[in-house]
Amino acid sequence: MFVNGVPDFSKKTGKEQKTGILVGRAMDAADVRTTTSGKQVASLNLRAYGKKDGTVAYITVKSWDAELIDQMAFILPGDKILAAGRLEFREYNGKTYVDLVADFLMIQRGRESAVPAAPAPQFDQIPEEEEPGELPF
Repeated sequence: MFVNGVPDFSKKTGKEQKTGILVGRAMDAADVRTTTSGKQVASLNLRAYGKKDGTVAYITVKSWDAELIDQMAFILPGDKILAAGRLEFREYNGKTYVDLVADFLMIQRGRESAVPAAPAPQFDQIPEEEEPGELPF
């Protein structure tokens, strides 16, 4: 699901920038790479929304922030992602592509997670509360 955010203004140029929030499942593992100038960038494709014609729109979530790149490096297909940031539009072969440059990222492991969930306590395992003592006042 994609939600348009409120407009923001660039500190450098003073121009308006579009923002948004994207929630969805990772389609593939995140791609972390190094540019020719030596900067690291991570990217990940998320399903944004279904179109009227039955096709699906995807948005690429990118980050140049080292902390977010570290988080994105462990994203697996099926993980639930919530990302917020500014939108960038680019043209390639006559098509317009949308990237969300993330300022915020939250990850919830998918069903195939290697980390098992903690078992829920059974009713007979929950300790009974003790009777309260005298009040201190």
